[in-house]
Amino acid sequence: MNTLRGKISEMTTSGNMTLVGVDVDGTRMTAIVIGTPGKASYLRMAEHVELLFNESAVSIGKMIEGQMSLNNQLDCTIERLVTGEILTQVILSFRGEHLTSLTTTMSARRLDLKAGDRVTAFIKTNEVMLREPDEAGNGN
Repeated sequence: MNTLRGKISEMTTSGNMTLVGVDVDGTRMTAIVIGTPGKASYLRMAEHVELLFNESAVSIGKMIEGQMSLNNQLDCTIERLVTGEILTQVILSFRGEHLTSLTTTMSARRLDLKAGDRVTAFIKTNEVMLREPDEAGNGN
């Protein structure tokens, strides 16, 4: 599971759902939470939260130009690849944090992914979960 830390910077609530914007070291990420600020105590402006997302939810783009509908776009560097026959694990660095993407080996070869490459990691908003860090700053 990938984990990033940030501060809530914006919230939009509709019904029992809240779209939460989180500032992660100057990069805006978003998550959809089932709940409202009145019912989830950690949903407060400037509150520290952790963003969690599975490695299979991270898509990789290389030399991307133009606009995309995906809000969560992280500029990363590939640290290393662990290549299997079917799947390749891509270990990324995002501002000193380590993230992992799991992609097909066919896609990794098609993109000619190599250690040191600059890539963009894409994570759909509905794939990101939020949790409140414990008192030590760690997840629960």
